[in-house]
Amino acid sequence: FGVGGEHDLNERTLNHLEGWRGSKPVRIRNAAAKQVQLDVYGELLELAWLWYRRGHPPDDDWWRFLVDVVDHAAERWHEPDHGIWELRGQRHHFVHSKGFVWVALDRGVRLATELGRGEANVEHWRAQAAACRAEILRRGVDPKRGCFVGAFGSTELDASVLLLPSVEVVAWDDPIMSATVDAIIDELVVDGFVRRRQGWDDEGAFLPCTFWLAECLAHLGRVEEARVFFHRAAGTANDVGLFAEEYHPRLGMVLGNYPQALTHLGHINAALALRDAEAR
Repeated sequence: FGVGGEHDLNERTLNHLEGWRGSKPVRIRNAAAKQVQLDVYGELLELAWLWYRRGHPPDDDWWRFLVDVVDHAAERWHEPDHGIWELRGQRHHFVHSKGFVWVALDRGVRLATELGRGEANVEHWRAQAAACRAEILRRGVDPKRGCFVGAFGSTELDASVLLLPSVEVVAWDDPIMSATVDAIIDELVVDGFVRRRQGWDDEGAFLPCTFWLAECLAHLGRVEEARVFFHRAAGTANDVGLFAEEYHPRLGMVLGNYPQALTHLGHINAALALRDAEAR
């Protein structure tokens, strides 16, 4: 959006600019505005569910909107999308996206059941949620390694699947998650930090991913490993405790969006998981 209220979201590349430290291309606006990212339905319904659990049931207008979102998720979960990382080009059946579409369907069922709202198509949502989760477990797991992969039909890893147990797609201690954690440590950890995915030449490590790994390790009872990853990532904060989006370990330099709320959320969740694991 422009300062005058313009709604021109078409991305443009500014070839006459070299970018900070030569980080081309320099773009304005963002082509992701036109992408399909199915995981957002799950993010929205998870928040609606948590808000309800804290004593805020949806009013009629809000509920009609949520029903529309869940219906949309039920209709579209079979589709490929661009995923949480906003990959350009071809869409894929990302495991993270499928997991969060399942969250939209599952939380829709929970809300409708708790609220006793008869206008929701609960049985259809329940059936689609079961089908979606079955597809994740059938096509989203590497049969040789027993771990989650980034997308159906791929063997490449993606750190976004570390979020699946946090929204109950699988249990924290599910053997698939344990194998996923080990595979990510083996193949996505570079210089002590977690990269987003294989086959992607990032400028730096995406900091939330390292906190996601620490959270998973804590829930698995691997407290010492969790503490190492947690403190390494926490050490990238500046003098007033703010985190960036990425960190370049070899240069000791923060990169990307700054400050990055997602990094702070990962930091909080990992800290709580570590606290609880240490108490146990």
